[in-house]
Amino acid sequence: MNPVAVVGAGAFGARHVAAYRALDAPVAALVDPDRGARERLAAEHGVPHTYATVDELLAAGPVAAASVCTPGPTHRAVTTALLTAGVPVLVEKPLATTVADAEAIVAVAESTGVLCQPGHILRFSAPHRALHDAVRAGQLGDVLAVSSRRDRPRTLSRLFPGEHPALLTAVHDVDLALWYAGAPVVEVRATARTRTGAGAPVLVFAELRHANGVVSSIRNSYLLPEDAPNHTSDLVEVYGTGGIGHVDLAQPTLLVQAGQAQAPDWLLSPSGGGGALAAELRHFLARVTGAHPTAVVPLADGLHVVRVAAAMVDSATAGGEPRRITS
Repeated sequence: MNPVAVVGAGAFGARHVAAYRALDAPVAALVDPDRGARERLAAEHGVPHTYATVDELLAAGPVAAASVCTPGPTHRAVTTALLTAGVPVLVEKPLATTVADAEAIVAVAESTGVLCQPGHILRFSAPHRALHDAVRAGQLGDVLAVSSRRDRPRTLSRLFPGEHPALLTAVHDVDLALWYAGAPVVEVRATARTRTGAGAPVLVFAELRHANGVVSSIRNSYLLPEDAPNHTSDLVEVYGTGGIGHVDLAQPTLLVQAGQAQAPDWLLSPSGGGGALAAELRHFLARVTGAHPTAVVPLADGLHVVRVAAAMVDSATAGGEPRRITS
């Protein structure tokens, strides 16, 4: 198998490198315009080659697959360049930050026939998958509604000052709503609130109506204290005619309280590799080799999530006016 590459040497790029290593698929190339960042990460994980651009990567030789872990606004340029060169790509969520960019990525993937997998990690999280299995097995009866809550520290307002929560964190919840409801979203109503000093909303509430009549409620906030030890205060609930199921991540799996409290992520993307991220990358590599023909996250779902998130932003900007979702 030709080398695997990771594009982006930020925090999540580092987790992809660690997860590939945990799968015995070490990363051979790292791409980032910040020379210092890419060389530090390469030295830490033994990555033999680093490049400033995707063009340099492609000029150096064949690439078997690549993870795109760059900021959302760059996804279109990076992903389409890789797809055009015939490189299968896993794109971290969201697929793109605008509907136009997401549609352009899908168009190139379809025209080239090259694999493009949206990086919706929660579909690979063991508890979320178990709830999905229970729903699909009919244990909850007919699904009536899905509700989710995601609270994050105020740090996100500082780190991502211009990004709306709908297109940053709420895409996880939109994807879960789509997955559990089993039908696309046809209408969105949303509201958002901000606070002094924040460059974008710090609170967004949305109600989604699905094509099969299921309703979904989404709540995201960036209001926890900056030094909050638990950065994963998440809850998703599925209501059915035969019962209720939920996944509650409000309490950390590990909490170390000595000096500054710490709650490492042991479920989704632990820093040493493993967790749901490793499961996601294992599936991606199996799809690259043809060992797993069925997509856990179809590309069409990645595009639909962007359309719904963009409609949330539009509805909230318009004071909660409903927005229809059309394909």
